[in-house]
Amino acid sequence: MNKLIKVTSKEQQAFGYLIIELSKFKNSLDQSKVDYPVFDGSVNISTNKNPFLNQLPAVYFFHDLRGIHYIGETENLRFRFFQHIKKNKNLNLKAAILSAFGPMFFSWVVASSKMDALIMQKKWIRVFKPQCNEIKFTNN
Repeated sequence: MNKLIKVTSKEQQAFGYLIIELSKFKNSLDQSKVDYPVFDGSVNISTNKNPFLNQLPAVYFFHDLRGIHYIGETENLRFRFFQHIKKNKNLNLKAAILSAFGPMFFSWVVASSKMDALIMQKKWIRVFKPQCNEIKFTNN
């Protein structure tokens, strides 16, 4: 048998408030959908000579099992990889590489142009907030 339950006006208000909050939460989830990168390639950085790196504009990522440590963009992926490995002026990135949790990878997403790479880099720095990037993009 179904029983009717008497609901007070305070309970109705609370229920209405809950419905509104759940609706706001659902809308915020819909708006926060992230366009995650799909890597076109990836190499272990312990490999100093890699034939898979192309001379193309791209956004690149240094990452290990802990997550993404650095996001950069370049017009020449091969040159930039070796520049990071040989010179490594970013001391935070150097420390992350030396204390990698598991293998450290250099992964990339090929871009159609340098401007496209800059736009993707800025977006993904905002999303992932890598600790080794000196520039953090906070505004749209």
